[in-house]
Amino acid sequence: MIAKVVGFVLLSAGCGIAETNPPKPVDCSQLLTWMVGGIPGQRVLRLTQERGVAFGMNEDVTSALSRAGATPDFIRELQKGHGTDHEASSDTCPQELTHAATFVAQQRYDQAEPIVRKLLIATPGNADLHYALGYILQQRGELDDAYDAYADAAELNPGFPEVHSGMSSIFSRWNDGQNAVAEARTALSLDPKNAEAYRYLGLALFVTDKYSAALNALQKSLARDPKRADTYYDLGLVQVAENDLRAAAESYRKAIQLNPHLGEAQTSLGAVLGVLGQQGAVAADQKSRSEAPNPSNE
Repeated sequence: MIAKVVGFVLLSAGCGIAETNPPKPVDCSQLLTWMVGGIPGQRVLRLTQERGVAFGMNEDVTSALSRAGATPDFIRELQKGHGTDHEASSDTCPQELTHAATFVAQQRYDQAEPIVRKLLIATPGNADLHYALGYILQQRGELDDAYDAYADAAELNPGFPEVHSGMSSIFSRWNDGQNAVAEARTALSLDPKNAEAYRYLGLALFVTDKYSAALNALQKSLARDPKRADTYYDLGLVQVAENDLRAAAESYRKAIQLNPHLGEAQTSLGAVLGVLGQQGAVAADQKSRSEAPNPSNE
């Protein structure tokens, strides 16, 4: 794994990265693989708008995407752009990938992993599957193996920003701020409008204690994807580090509003409100003492 880290970072730093061939229209297999890899819906929609699609939004496809965790809003947006009568090369979604995406949506990563590994045996050159495996392993806390999977994806398709965002997130988890920032900036150089890349840049800057720059990056991420609960949670972390607890509480509340199941935000909000409550009690006590009559003056 260490050799992969050194080799790929040097490669990224030493040359420009671009996809050699124009990306093909997105088929349902690729879209589901991106969902398995945890790519946010807003980003997936943008990729389909840029690349076009190779499938029609018929009832079977809509049902498969819904089972795989696609929201009604996501499906409606996809239908707006591509309708239901699209002349496509494939109007079906692979059952195995549908199952894997469903498991990921349910956070059952241990059941999604063997499906992705089986598919990789059949198609070892599929960069998106390597990326999806990296995401699953990262969610399970297997960071070394996750990084290796991301690096494999990057070797196969270095022009896909998400693989660099994934590696940036791993470096941040390792408290390697320098490489985390470098990978996030690589992702942004490939797609300056990428909200997730700005999010991971913010986290990387947070790791290096550059809180003001981290806030700026996270705010740029939210400007591009204002419905990303995780980004509001990250924003709250930085605001706590800056001791701006009231702003942090609002960020955590927004994260919970967007995703009521985000347990980290609920825990963090409780902790912040507890501190604010203690500060309020201390301030009230100090005020009471200051206003109390001084016996020596009586």
